[in-house]
Amino acid sequence: MSLSEAARSGSEPDPVREETPFERMRRARAAARAQAFRDSERRAEAERERFRAAWEEALRRGLDREEERTRRQSGPSFMWRSRRRLEPVQHATVLLNETHLPFAEIAEITGLDRYAVIGLKLKLRDAV
Repeated sequence: MSLSEAARSGSEPDPVREETPFERMRRARAAARAQAFRDSERRAEAERERFRAAWEEALRRGLDREEERTRRQSGPSFMWRSRRRLEPVQHATVLLNETHLPFAEIAEITGLDRYAVIGLKLKLRDAV
């Protein structure tokens, strides 16, 4: 056996397999997703850092104490009130028909006298 034959019969390196277009595309998409994730994490961390800095600056200036002071002085800033109110008698009638509230509580809610509420209840009864 000659030297050239021995060199040919030895182990040959595996042939380099080319990447298919699908594999290239899949690798590119995976790299793009990884980059987008890193970018979003970087933006989120920067936003958290900006918030922390602004919060510390506000605390340093004492803005939260000023806000608490004005909140304590002014009381509730908004009180919800319905513009669609029933007349007290109608409201008492609805409450008598649809709830089992005591007469005293219905009188307190509607602003009527307790005896007026009891009179309404008696008038709402079916005739026997």
